[in-house]
Amino acid sequence: MITFEIILTGNLSHLVHSARVQRRLPAVTTVKDALEAMGIPHVEIGAVTLDGHQATIDHLIQDQMTLIAHPVAPMPVAAPSFICDVHLGKLARLLRFCGFDTVWNRTWREETLARLASREDRLLLSRHRALLKRKTIKNGMLIRSGDADQQLIEVLRRFRITDRINRPGRCASCNGVLQFTPRDQVSTPIPPLTAAWRDEYWVCRQCGHLFWNGTHVEHLNNRVETAIHHADRDD
Repeated sequence: MITFEIILTGNLSHLVHSARVQRRLPAVTTVKDALEAMGIPHVEIGAVTLDGHQATIDHLIQDQMTLIAHPVAPMPVAAPSFICDVHLGKLARLLRFCGFDTVWNRTWREETLARLASREDRLLLSRHRALLKRKTIKNGMLIRSGDADQQLIEVLRRFRITDRINRPGRCASCNGVLQFTPRDQVSTPIPPLTAAWRDEYWVCRQCGHLFWNGTHVEHLNNRVETAIHHADRDD
């Protein structure tokens, strides 16, 4: 039997509603297993110390030790690609609008998400802690908010990618790349009222969906600009 103390800093304490926890277990355990048993996925764990000495999530916790765990630090990602769980369809569409390669399918089960994230080296975004605890998941993020705009702020801030945004980005429906196309080269039928005042369009290379800068895009642009403003501020 071992007894040890866990001190959680930053937003890790929000996940268990406490910054200091006493634990009693029948045998030694790893840092990873101790924290995940409390509901903290390993992808959310940053620097850790055991009795003041730097450690990793694979280190064993001995009797009477004190574990201090910090949240993972925001880290710039040069060319991020994402995979979103079934609960994050609205976030996936926003990320695509920002130009980020983002796959999502409402029929994908956890096994499929974990396999694709590993095989395609994608950052897994999920609201499900158990999914992010899987050993095969190396890079991911637990999304806290249930609001899509707040979720976008979380992702932009965590991966420091506001400067990687490239609008109009990708197809909101299929994630295909959008290609700028003058009106006289558009093969897809254009609504008459739109054709009367718009000369510039974007066509999805994958599904052929047609896009233009209308009021809906203006609304999305405003939402993204707000997210950028908040993401670039300190927590």
